Amino acid sequence: MTGQAEVLRKVVARGYNISPEALSLLLEQENDVLEDLLDLIPDKAVIELQDLRDALERMRRRAQREAHLPGGEVDSLKVIRIPTNLGVKGTPDEFVEFMRKRFRFLKSVLAKKNGVDPIPISNLLNSTSRDGDRVLIVGMVLEKRVLRDFSIRMQVDDETGSIPVIFKKGGRYWEKADRIPVDSVVAIRGTFRRGRIYADSFRLPDINGELIEPASASGKVALISDIHMGSKYFNQEAFDRFVRWLGSDGARDVRYLVICGDLVDGVGVYPSQEDELKIADVYKQFRLASSFLERIPKDVRVVYIPGNHEPVRQAEPQPVVPDEYLNSLLEVRPDLMALPNPALVGIGDVRLMIYHGRSLNALFKHIPGLQPIRPETVVEAMTWMLRLRHLAPIYGEHPISPEREDWLLLDQVPHVLHTGHIHVYGVGEHNGVKVVNSGTFENETPYIKSLGIEVTVGKAILLDLRNLGVEVKDFSS
Repeated sequence: MTGQAEVLRKVVARGYNISPEALSLLLEQENDVLEDLLDLIPDKAVIELQDLRDALERMRRRAQREAHLPGGEVDSLKVIRIPTNLGVKGTPDEFVEFMRKRFRFLKSVLAKKNGVDPIPISNLLNSTSRDGDRVLIVGMVLEKRVLRDFSIRMQVDDETGSIPVIFKKGGRYWEKADRIPVDSVVAIRGTFRRGRIYADSFRLPDINGELIEPASASGKVALISDIHMGSKYFNQEAFDRFVRWLGSDGARDVRYLVICGDLVDGVGVYPSQEDELKIADVYKQFRLASSFLERIPKDVRVVYIPGNHEPVRQAEPQPVVPDEYLNSLLEVRPDLMALPNPALVGIGDVRLMIYHGRSLNALFKHIPGLQPIRPETVVEAMTWMLRLRHLAPIYGEHPISPEREDWLLLDQVPHVLHTGHIHVYGVGEHNGVKVVNSGTFENETPYIKSLGIEVTVGKAILLDLRNLGVEVKDFSS
């Protein structure tokens, strides 16, 4: 139990007031559950007694069905790493510290790969004796532009200072440097001269040589995303064929189904969305989803994370879809593993990173050579997440919450990276990591058409746990 002053401090820190009755009930709770309990309170000015009772009931139900979360296991499916204790004020200091933590981790990765500690930028700028020296720095790319002579000029920061880095046109790394997006953390070698570095090489914190091959496992995993139930463009016929197939002899080896976000189309996600909705009630959208999940064989475990169309916050990392929406799914699938976005899960020894993939928009926008969007470029965009060791390496293109821990960092190497969002499937491999984007079950929308994207509808990707082989199953016709 915690003292009244400490409990009030926690409540006020989250921007709430609390009624005397609710405070009395809160004081009865154990200290180690207070933060999680406050996470379940709806966003309102005053916490009332009924709000707290509802949150306690949600916590009780969640504990019952999530006994398999970190430290536990159901079958061979386990959670390795998921975002927890979400919720910050969004102050400038929080954003600064958030980026510093990202930098420190990636700097340590690069220092290890290079086998030598980099020189702090301030040491270069404060010394006149280093002109002509060969140097190694690790920094974050603050900005990048092409000069008149077509050299690439990067402004690179570390925690001590900022320095211009020049990649001369015609150099071995010039074209590769042109593709490095802002906010990347890179190790750069070059010659220091007159307050700048003339670079001749660089290194990314790429996943390389770190992956241990998993022990052989049995069964297959079906990977899907972006179903968009409730949309006028939801291809119900294709999804029905997929669900019927899961119940057939042809799918008897499928033991897991992973839904990588946007199960429903949501409401109010973008302006004038109501014109594209067949079902304009998100609760009814989830009830439609439950009617399909109910038909999936009970021995197939279902894992589900939210995307940008689910009724959760837009800022990543995203929490689990709230119980009030999940309830209709849980009625038919009590063992549904509902997780935040992103989530790292293990199936036997195979580590599967599940991330909806909203950051793909920024990667396609800022990295030359990734347009037009097609299966091959989807794979290449995903490999940039692995090269830069971050699921959303370009900051500011979509909402990211400056949490106490950066849950989008790839601090553990997955065997498989699964995304969706972009509505174009892609399957490939990078340094031993399988990359899979599972496309969509939504036909072309006016917005997608305006972008010139050819959607790939009705595809499910099958991952064979024995050898990490993949197979594309087409249910579009």
